[in-house]
Amino acid sequence: NQPALIGFLEAAAANGLKTELLFGDARWVLPGSGYPYQGYAVSLVSTYTAQLLSQMTTGKPVAVHFDVEPYSLKQWQVEQNTIALDYLSLVTQLATAAHSLALTLSVDVPYWYSTIPVTQASLTTPMNQLVLNIVDNYVIMDYWDTAPRVERQATTDLTYANGIPGKQVVIGVLATCNQAPADTSFCNSGTHSGTAWMEQVLGQVRNAEAPNPSFAGLAIEDYAAFSTLAP
Repeated sequence: NQPALIGFLEAAAANGLKTELLFGDARWVLPGSGYPYQGYAVSLVSTYTAQLLSQMTTGKPVAVHFDVEPYSLKQWQVEQNTIALDYLSLVTQLATAAHSLALTLSVDVPYWYSTIPVTQASLTTPMNQLVLNIVDNYVIMDYWDTAPRVERQATTDLTYANGIPGKQVVIGVLATCNQAPADTSFCNSGTHSGTAWMEQVLGQVRNAEAPNPSFAGLAIEDYAAFSTLAP
């Protein structure tokens, strides 16, 4: 429904907001054409986003944003290196497609990609570095409910990204209820819960990470959960 989406994007721009187009499906990591494979994910940018932009004069999105989590597939358990390479192939194609439309590419990633070794042509490199080399904006799903833990989990990514001019890293936290373990979210039954505590933690994280040139801000997953989070 591109007319409705255009109306939303224009309204957001009129209220001073920049927007990104968010897409997500773990199966898109798998090579192939058509849904639900890599070819379909790339077409969301090269075909459908291109169509959208061609109909707009104001309020255009600034990025395409992909939440593709290959580790949720059963293949990750037995073919981790192959699936990791498939993911790198996907984000490379997405970056090319996005840049051809003058858009940037954002990706959502777990905080632990730095612990995943990926071997390419006999060279082994941490997965977080390989992804950071490709994408423009690296959004860490840094889900925990205390500032020291959030900061510690983001340090490796920020340190590497600091060495790449223009690279941006966003630190994301979670506000959705009924998560396991409970302390991965700011909606839980413990003392580390609610909007006031979350804002305190995010303020500490922002102050701690501000010296990093790659630090580009904070994200909350997701708006629906945040809007109903306890005080």
